[in-house]
Amino acid sequence: ECSSESVLWNAKVQELAHRSIDLESLLDFYEKLGSEVMKHFDPQVSTTADVVRQAVIPLSRVGNGGVAYTDYLVMAGKPSRQMPDCMVTHTWSSLFLHLVAAVVSDALELDEYHYIAAKISEGKLATIRHRLVEKGVLQNRYWICCFCVNQHASICNGVGKAPGDPAALARWERNRRDTATGHLLSFCTCSEPKVLNDQPDRCELNKFHVMMLWLQRSNPKFRQLVAVDCDFSVFERAWCVAELVAAHNAKMPQSVCLSCNKAFDLDAEDLSIYGKLTNLSVANSLSSRPEDKEMVLSQISSVPAFDAELQLLIFGNRGLLKQKFFGFDSLIPAAR
Repeated sequence: ECSSESVLWNAKVQELAHRSIDLESLLDFYEKLGSEVMKHFDPQVSTTADVVRQAVIPLSRVGNGGVAYTDYLVMAGKPSRQMPDCMVTHTWSSLFLHLVAAVVSDALELDEYHYIAAKISEGKLATIRHRLVEKGVLQNRYWICCFCVNQHASICNGVGKAPGDPAALARWERNRRDTATGHLLSFCTCSEPKVLNDQPDRCELNKFHVMMLWLQRSNPKFRQLVAVDCDFSVFERAWCVAELVAAHNAKMPQSVCLSCNKAFDLDAEDLSIYGKLTNLSVANSLSSRPEDKEMVLSQISSVPAFDAELQLLIFGNRGLLKQKFFGFDSLIPAAR
């Protein structure tokens, strides 16, 4: 017999699993930026974090409270309460343009997103929609955290208290300012109750890896897409790393979409990416909320063993980047 706590936990997992956004709605949202909402949006500067704060959150405000953007779409008549076929793992510090371009590129079976990003920047969304319709993928559904999590029940009212650590303080200072203008952000004033890690069964921020495994069991087509930012920072984020390892260990289909595969040319002069990837450790991973990293680390019995799994995930026979280059083994000593 299940306890009330486990019933609540499982109900929230399934609620999250039945949120998704289709490509048509994603492009509709992008078209609002710079016109209907977030008028200062700059595709070459504005990050996903900027867009969440100044577009996703305002648009999903309902009365004195708020809902997940996908639930807002349901309220507007869109059939969004459906299971996705793909979960997107990404970092909020990357350009929002690149997130959208990576998801569209994935649907078009491209493993680089720089071409689609350029087309979007040029305002050729109609051309992109036409390609998606021709390929029959405009209604493909994705799970993207910024749209599928109710930001009003968690982070809409601020960025938390200023941390004492200098590096963390610098990140905190960046997070409370718009990247394009440098101005302090205006935070949401809704009265939606905040449900965080101190209420684990009802919290939406601590179940992503569990939800992935539930979706894998429920949807045979379910897979993971890693939208890799230009700095490869996605591999340094605590929750992203946890999602990657959970999916890899579950033998879930995984794919990556990079800005450009040129970074993996063997004659590349800059080995900084190799150095970053070969020296990753979950102990040094980052998170916007300290409690998120604490939760991830609390679930790891051995950090060295986890780090070894992470290296296997990236460079092993089933590794995410295994097919991106050849002869990498000879470069590892130089990278380290």
